[in-house]
Amino acid sequence: MYKTSPLEARMEKTTVFRSNRSQAVRLPKAVALPEDVKHVDIVAVGRTRIITPAGESWDSWFDGESVTSDFMAAREQPGDQDREGF
Repeated sequence: MYKTSPLEARMEKTTVFRSNRSQAVRLPKAVALPEDVKHVDIVAVGRTRIITPAGESWDSWFDGESVTSDFMAAREQPGDQDREGF
């Protein structure tokens, strides 16, 4: 599993080409996926494509840094309410 912060992110330029009737992208060595990755998920947002190892798109987010113990400690949040069950 790769853990990276936005400060450690890399950008590389590469080429898009045709392979039969599909588009393909050559990943430069500096940004290549690990050898054990055989399938990927692709998210399309406008003209942008985000490629992640299949099934791992949320793993790095949940494994990443969490908030500090005092995060929103001063927030005025009412206590839990007792409610009748369904």
